[in-house]
Amino acid sequence: MSKFIRIDTSKSKARVESVPSEYEFHGGRELTSSILLDEVDPKVDPLGEGNKLILASGLLAGTPAPNFSRISAGAKSPLTGGIKEANVGGSAGFLLGLLEIRAIIIENQPETKDIFHHVIVEGDNIQLEDASEERFLGNYELARKMIDAHGKGISMISIGPAGARCMNMASIAVLDLQHHPSRHAGRGGLGAVMGSKGIKSIVLKRIKGTRLEYTNKDVFLEVSKKWSKHLKTTKAGFSKLGTAMTVGISQMLKGLPTKNFKKGTFDGADNIGGEALHEMIVERGGKFGIPCLPGCAIQCSNLVKDAAGNQVTSSLEYETICLNGSNLMIDDLDTIAKIDGACDDIGIDTIEFGGMMGVLMEAGRYEFGDKDAPLEVLEEIREGTKDGVFYGSGVAAVGEALGVERVPAAKGQGFPAYDPRVYKGMGVTFCTTPMGADHTAGAAIFKRPGLDPNHDYGDVSENKGKLRLSYELQVLIGALDMLGACYFIGPSRDTLEKVATLLNGRYGWQGTWEDLFDKARKMIGRELLFNQGAGITSQDNDIPAFFRQEPSEPTGLTWDMPREDLASFWTERLD
Repeated sequence: MSKFIRIDTSKSKARVESVPSEYEFHGGRELTSSILLDEVDPKVDPLGEGNKLILASGLLAGTPAPNFSRISAGAKSPLTGGIKEANVGGSAGFLLGLLEIRAIIIENQPETKDIFHHVIVEGDNIQLEDASEERFLGNYELARKMIDAHGKGISMISIGPAGARCMNMASIAVLDLQHHPSRHAGRGGLGAVMGSKGIKSIVLKRIKGTRLEYTNKDVFLEVSKKWSKHLKTTKAGFSKLGTAMTVGISQMLKGLPTKNFKKGTFDGADNIGGEALHEMIVERGGKFGIPCLPGCAIQCSNLVKDAAGNQVTSSLEYETICLNGSNLMIDDLDTIAKIDGACDDIGIDTIEFGGMMGVLMEAGRYEFGDKDAPLEVLEEIREGTKDGVFYGSGVAAVGEALGVERVPAAKGQGFPAYDPRVYKGMGVTFCTTPMGADHTAGAAIFKRPGLDPNHDYGDVSENKGKLRLSYELQVLIGALDMLGACYFIGPSRDTLEKVATLLNGRYGWQGTWEDLFDKARKMIGRELLFNQGAGITSQDNDIPAFFRQEPSEPTGLTWDMPREDLASFWTERLD
């Protein structure tokens, strides 16, 4: 029987309840967004007692379905001021599914800001332990301590010192399969919401003999095995090079964000791309082809070591490499790996951090190419100094305070590693998604089609077809988000058809791929309603003016999508 765990932090108590009937087939992002709209006033202070943090598993979590055990974290975002969902891999989603915990809902606030707890979940037995002395520990030291106390079989969801200090760029960490707190729900500052609730960590313990029930297990396993084998074959490039291969693709397209999005190419791109990273990993005895969650068939994660053979970070990915590499004019993988490892330990979003550092360099506080600057700033954030708290407020807030005109952010959130003047479909997503500038909400990458692979969606840098492409990908990926799936399995009709079969085998659900698509479309409509209540409207569907005014080098392209098309984007598609 699927259940909710509600944690009332004002009383330091938890209770278990059955999933309400209206949420029977809700999971992941659909569940976090629905609970927020049903239970949270859109006008609340994101860091106040009225906000809630929801951690939800997908409908296929804990099963052998390939890449379906991600967690969705949802709350009103302190960065965007609107609804936010950020999902993450690691070991916790699989365990939540196996324990049939559909959601953990964290409510209210402790009496004082220095009260923190660890939540220990062992079946229906939920205990809150004092964590006040550990509240500023880094995620890595905390992981070692909690594993020593509770055993290697646990999983853990936690925040670092940035989350404990309620910094707006704070992330939520999850242990990977090697027990490193390296998987992060990074976007939107949801770690700050967790910190505002006084929760340092949630420890999940395994229960021996736990087994899921299936309506038709034979069908479920047959589809899962064939799909997993197919993904391992077709995604082999990801296993070797990881997402870092995108550095070369963006450089080729001349859309690699460089020098605070001034340019689209970087002279040092070859030094920080997928091939260079792979060679460094092999030479130093690191690892590649690592699964980020149980049942991962794509295995695009890696473990990076320094020249002395010491682990630095896991996993180093495209967004981190670009925002903290080319964007800052840094072409040294060792430096970028240190930045990534420190961000994971402190508990901050690498995308938001890299964007914020670009703004600091734009303002003249540091020089572009200064390899020491990001590490100095990270230590300020870790220690919670006056400057560190300022830096932790995020791209938009830092840019506004310093009077910087070129601030790459939309709806309060820093841009991911795609220049919208070149990646036109991605730019539409940045403008129109309820999630702020978030590539994962509708990732219109190079050569990715929408619902119809035979339709002409235009070249990546053309406006042609991009409104339709972004819409279809936002809904397709929204469907995967509500299912707890990694969108690397492919946002497509074929994927949703397989999922419909798996849901039938698991629950006896009689829906179709069209039903899943429609559920996701309605979910986005509800998210837009929340944002409207929070004061975010269709008139906010745009990106900073400098993208329209300043041509990207060397393409000469500008952001030229008509404003009226962006303002009416959802009106035309949800009515």
